[in-house]
Parts: sequence; structure tokens; C-alpha cells
Amino acid sequence: MSKKIFIDGLEVLVTRKRIKRMNMRVRDPEGDITISVPYFTSDRDIIAFVRSKRDWIDRAVSRVKARAASHPEPVSREEKEARRADLKRRIAERLPEIERRTGLRCNGWTVRDMHTRWGSCNTRTHHVNFSLMLATRSDIELDYVILHELVHTVVPGHGADFYALMDRFMPGWKKVRKDLKY
Repeated sequence: MSKKIFIDGLEVLVTRKRIKRMNMRVRDPEGDITISVPYFTSDRDIIAFVRSKRDWIDRAVSRVKARAASHPEPVSREEKEARRADLKRRIAERLPEIERRTGLRCNGWTVRDMHTRWGSCNTRTHHVNFSLMLATRSDIELDYVILHELVHTVVPGHGADFYALMDRFMPGWKKVRKDLKY
């Protein structure tokens, strides 16, 4: 059950779900604002939540729009497939080197048209998925995502062990992650 509401000049899509607390996202590429709320949350509470997050919303919308302007989506199927082929070539070159250097291994990988994450790892099968969006990113950013997903083959979550391995294999990973987020 979703509805659009306007709060202080912002158009917000509110979706009521079976969740415990409110969460908000700013979606690519237009900077659309979506909020998921527990079923019985009042409109007054939603409005107060949005107003309390206004600075964050403004920054996030600016960041999303800047990213969309600097990395436009492919305009044709041919361009998208060319990007996919180039990304597959880059991953095929870089992944074995990172596996050799770290001793971490995946059991296969795929490039998928994901829009909300850079990569994912099935921690049971050790299969890794990479987002097609990485085609427009630098080699160091690609290396970060490859390493991040490879670390998940041995550490499923984002706890201290995960970050210790990231520090060990890529000491400057925090700056790269920040650059990926803009």
C-alpha cells in the first residue's frame, strides 16, 4: 500500500510494510524519495521524520543527480551490451590477480544489471555478482568491489573480521568506498 505525499515541497512515496522502523531512500537517477514505514505509523510521524532528515535528503538528492549527470544510463541496448563486454573483460583480468594476491576464491561470477548495489556474494555457493554500473567506474573502484565480495566468501557479514581482512588486503579501501558513494 503506497501513496505519494508532499512535505515542505518534497514529493515522497510512502509505502506501509510489516517492518519495525521507518527507513528512507533516495532513488537513482531522478532523486526520488521513498520511505518505508510500519503499517500503523501516523502521517504526523512521517512528516516529522522527513523534516528531521531534510539536510540528509537535500545532500542525497544532489549526490544522486550529480551521479546521474556524470554517468548517464546507456541509451541503447547495443551500448549497454558493449559496456557489459568491457566490464567482463576487466573483471576477467583483475579477479584472478586479486584471488592470487589474497588467497580468496569465488566459484564463479556474473555481471548483472543491478541498480542498488555494486556487487553481491552468495556466501553458501561463493558465487559473486557484479553490477553493470561498475562499467563506468575506475579500476581501483572495481578492485575494491571485487575484494569486498571475495572477503564475503570467508566472512558473511560486515563485522570486525570482515574489516580486518579489508584493511589487510587494501589499506585505503575506506577512501575508495567513499568515492564509490560520491
